[in-house]
Amino acid sequence: IEDCLIPENMSAHRALRDRLPWQTLSTGEHWYTPYPFFDAARDRLVDIFQPDINWVGGFTACQRIAAIADAAGLETILHAGMNTPYGQHFTFSNTNTRWGEYFVGGAPGVPLPRTHSYPGMATPVDGWCVPSDAPGFGHGLSLDAINAMTL
Repeated sequence: IEDCLIPENMSAHRALRDRLPWQTLSTGEHWYTPYPFFDAARDRLVDIFQPDINWVGGFTACQRIAAIADAAGLETILHAGMNTPYGQHFTFSNTNTRWGEYFVGGAPGVPLPRTHSYPGMATPVDGWCVPSDAPGFGHGLSLDAINAMTL
């Protein structure tokens, strides 16, 4: 079960864990610093942390969260992590991250490479995604690419 409670209500997370000890629980996309993840790991509230790399403080904050999770024997799977080159590299570089979540945000029929704003970013093909090995996370941003996006 993913993000089924109000994010800030830690007592509800504790009650859910107590009532469903066998159920795999994940949360964290609406926790905006590493601190709630520390509390959740300490109290074993969930099995999978799902920080959003854009909302929690970037790559470094996600690395801290992954270290907290790893020390507690938990997994980290970024919320929509495969939608950015940063999330793709995070996913492939962490041993306690076994899946990558890709949110398809485009209209039906729009090819996946056109559903994001990172030129050159890898997109999934047949359920598999391999991040670019180009410099700078491989997102292909340049002044020309930025200007083309704003026109």
